[in-house]
Amino acid sequence: MGTYKVLFVCTGNICRSPMAEGILNDRILDEVDAGGKPPPLKVMSAGTHAMDGDSTTEYAVVAAERNGINIRSHRSRRLTGELVLDADLILTMEQMHTRMIGENWPEAHEVCELKNFGRTRKREGYEAEIPDPIGLDLDIYLNVFAELKAEIDRISPLIFSRAEEYRSRR
Repeated sequence: MGTYKVLFVCTGNICRSPMAEGILNDRILDEVDAGGKPPPLKVMSAGTHAMDGDSTTEYAVVAAERNGINIRSHRSRRLTGELVLDADLILTMEQMHTRMIGENWPEAHEVCELKNFGRTRKREGYEAEIPDPIGLDLDIYLNVFAELKAEIDRISPLIFSRAEEYRSRR
């Protein structure tokens, strides 16, 4: 049985991508709580410039906890070719992350900015990016969390559908 793999990518893997990973994992739990079976889905995150093993920022942890999600045990990991090539879908926070992956691993399966995934009309520039809250205050982290949650709520049905299709093909 196949497992569909989603990889969230940001810069340091200590703010945005761990929050996104936590949100999508929470959506999977919501599916189970609603009586459905869990989609065959593995959710991961990494950073283009991450140092392996760093803790998630305290404000990211607090923003997630205020929304019922625990990401305290998350530890950062650097984006590698192995992670990229193993992922079925890579969702980036910024266009520079998408470009970097395309330049280094052109054979990656599917790479897209999170805000552009599942849209027929692509967003450009800053509009396509999830802002980096590093070094900013808790209110900014809460806003970024809300933006991530809205996007993941929007795309999770599509991801779940892809995961089920993936399972049936394997």
